[in-house]
Amino acid sequence: MEKVVILKFTKKTWNTPVIYGLSQNSKLVFNILEAKVLPRQDAFAIMSLEGSEDEYQKGLDYLRSCNVIIEEVPENIRKDEDRCVHCGACTAVCPTDALFVDGPEKKVVLDRDMCVACGNCVKVCTVQCIELFLLKVNGTSGERKAS
Repeated sequence: MEKVVILKFTKKTWNTPVIYGLSQNSKLVFNILEAKVLPRQDAFAIMSLEGSEDEYQKGLDYLRSCNVIIEEVPENIRKDEDRCVHCGACTAVCPTDALFVDGPEKKVVLDRDMCVACGNCVKVCTVQCIELFLLKVNGTSGERKAS
């Protein structure tokens, strides 16, 4: 099984070798898709984790023990085609090219399989047509919308 998660680090945990510990405490194969880590600031990493369900849970338990906030990347990102004006602003900030301009009509297309839920598109969408739902591993859910 493979899942994409967002790891959020606080000002107190940004300098802890969490990823190294994850590699030592589980048999997960992981890939860092995107990260932002600055000294004494909140930080995040978007990672792909691959392994058995047991190893995945073991890895999450380790991350929780390090006070890392974990959010699973959803499969339900939505782009409201009726509200989208196809300006392309979202395509310029998409790190994985999940949003791209296609065809002679120059329509913005969303490839959900490529999306890593970084939220960049949500921040730049001037018509607020993109919604991203995140599922926190502890069971509560959150939503990011363009503001």
